Amino acid sequence: MAFATQLALVRTAVLLLSLHSSGEMPLMPKIDYCVSFWAKNITCYWDLLPETHSPITYTLHITEESGRCRQDFGRPSRCVARWGERSCGVPVENLFAFYKIQLTAESQGVQVRSLEKCIQGMAVVKLSPPTVNALLANQSRCFQLEWSLPGDEVVSVSEAQYEIQYRDVAEKSWAQVNFTAAENGQAFANVCGVYPFTNYSVRVRAKYLLSHSLQGDGNPFWSNWSPERYVRTLPAVPSRGPALWRKFGISGADGKRDVILMWKPLKPKEANGEILIYSLFSQRKGESAGPQCLTQELQCTLRLLMGVGYTFSITARNIAGVSPVTSLIVLPSDGQEELSSTFPVLASPATDHSFLLRWSLPHFPAIRYVFEWGRLPRKKGEDVFWHDHSGNTNHMVIAALQIQLSFSAEAIMPGNLYSLKVFVLIHGNVWASGSTSGYSKQTAPLRLPTLYPSQIWKTEVALQWEMLPLEERGGVIRNYTLCYKEEGENERAVILDSSIQRYVIRGLAPASIVHVYLMVATEGGSTRGSVLSVRTKSDEHGKAEVLILAFSVGFLLLFGSLACVYRYRWLQKYLWPKVPDPGKSNIATWMPPKMCLDFPSPCTKKWSQDYLHMTIRDLLRVHPSQEGETDSKMFAEKRWMVEVPATFWKISPMLGSEDPSWRDGDLPQKGLPSSNEVDYSKGAEGRPSKISQVN
Repeated sequence: MAFATQLALVRTAVLLLSLHSSGEMPLMPKIDYCVSFWAKNITCYWDLLPETHSPITYTLHITEESGRCRQDFGRPSRCVARWGERSCGVPVENLFAFYKIQLTAESQGVQVRSLEKCIQGMAVVKLSPPTVNALLANQSRCFQLEWSLPGDEVVSVSEAQYEIQYRDVAEKSWAQVNFTAAENGQAFANVCGVYPFTNYSVRVRAKYLLSHSLQGDGNPFWSNWSPERYVRTLPAVPSRGPALWRKFGISGADGKRDVILMWKPLKPKEANGEILIYSLFSQRKGESAGPQCLTQELQCTLRLLMGVGYTFSITARNIAGVSPVTSLIVLPSDGQEELSSTFPVLASPATDHSFLLRWSLPHFPAIRYVFEWGRLPRKKGEDVFWHDHSGNTNHMVIAALQIQLSFSAEAIMPGNLYSLKVFVLIHGNVWASGSTSGYSKQTAPLRLPTLYPSQIWKTEVALQWEMLPLEERGGVIRNYTLCYKEEGENERAVILDSSIQRYVIRGLAPASIVHVYLMVATEGGSTRGSVLSVRTKSDEHGKAEVLILAFSVGFLLLFGSLACVYRYRWLQKYLWPKVPDPGKSNIATWMPPKMCLDFPSPCTKKWSQDYLHMTIRDLLRVHPSQEGETDSKMFAEKRWMVEVPATFWKISPMLGSEDPSWRDGDLPQKGLPSSNEVDYSKGAEGRPSKISQVN
């Protein structure tokens, strides 16, 4: 009998080897694993054999056994897998029985069988998903749930083990809790260690607990997860205070300055609830703290004295209570930030939208860091972006904290120069700082500087261009490339340093056209400008300039000589003026303007129209004397010399009339002297003579 069995095995092996070598049939199939489903079937899985010239048919055979596969108990059942499938299921009724399982593969009348498996139905069972019946948050850091298994798959909840998974709905990772119910217990669990005021998603799955006596080929499988249920935990007191920082405004002539106090909103796992209000307090040295702002905003502007130090404190309140206090000290200042020490900071791009900052650890343990960044050049009224970090470290990645900030002003964008600062704080006081600047990623310049000719000669052209503003450079300018080409010549290029803004092209032909363009290069790329065409001057242009210059110089010399001569005469007249001859003076012919003084003696109509006439008596009335008659007598007894113009005046005898008048037709004699002796005693006592105007 044993010999016959060995002979059959040898024949089978020879047959399989021959079939495999001929490509007609591969080796025997192998069952990977089997799964039983309550009140359904037993499904087995296998790996497909290599393809042959003809299709392979897979058939799964399952037979219920008596005991541990000692003897067939029921009729064999089978299922044929469809072409290309690697599994098949056979319906069964009793999962607590043992089953003999075998897989056959057949192709062109040749059939091979897998090794037999003896499996107990419940040993490979996969239970149905549990159902979460109740989910309740009874505390700020705990929640309770209750579930059940559908149908009668298990008699008691203690016959299965359970996994409870939960996660914050804002996150993707799950936290897991394993649970095994006590005998005759309930499917109820109290899950703790969660965050307050947080929305959680919860799910449960189960696996049949197999006794050691039934263990064989295979193990039970975990059920599918139950549908997710959601719960929010109760709020709690905020775990920390808001991060506080400041920005200084412009100082005023009144000795005050604007100080903008800013704070960051607490993270959800720090706020532990909805923040109702922020309370900002200020305190001067030797005084008690007083409230400055009670607001839901994230900043508060105060007008404070520059010469006074302040300590600011802020708290956040929710429905459960008040957060711990965060403090910040603002030292007295004249408008400048006064720091005790500085340290170097190195900045390098971490990504296209972030910086990696590195610095040496300070000699004292830092409690908190504040990082500031902003675009350069800094514009008036522009916001300051900042981030804080607790704990001692020597590096930090500066980037937008949220996805929605990717295109906001706070985000770091390529092609922009940023100012980066690091502040070290101990107990709210700034002890040291460091600063640097850099690009997260350099790009090609946004535009080219304007290129224009500053001067043109016959064989040379001087070109000049502007310096690009910081916001348009896109990076650090490495060099300029000036390309030019004459008509009929090859193009030439000159590479210039980034500090040069002027260049002279030499060796050009007169009256030729030169095409010029400029390229600006950074580490991120280069930008080419438009072509500028320039014509050099011709030979005739220089001759005309020489003639015009010579004529201009000659004219200037002639004008200067005449000016010197005129200037000399003017100076001579001013320094040595010519004294006029008194004998040739025109004083003798001078006449006073026509006027009529308001004397007591009335003026005749002719007098008011012609000349002034008054008597000595009238003069005495104008200048009265205290002695009166004595002075009149003295004046009348003397003779006075009067110079009378010979052309207009003549001496006439005094008339006795009170009203002076001129005699018509009486003209002075041509031979009379201009100076005559007048007997004023007669004139004062007699009547005035009449002098008529020469018509």
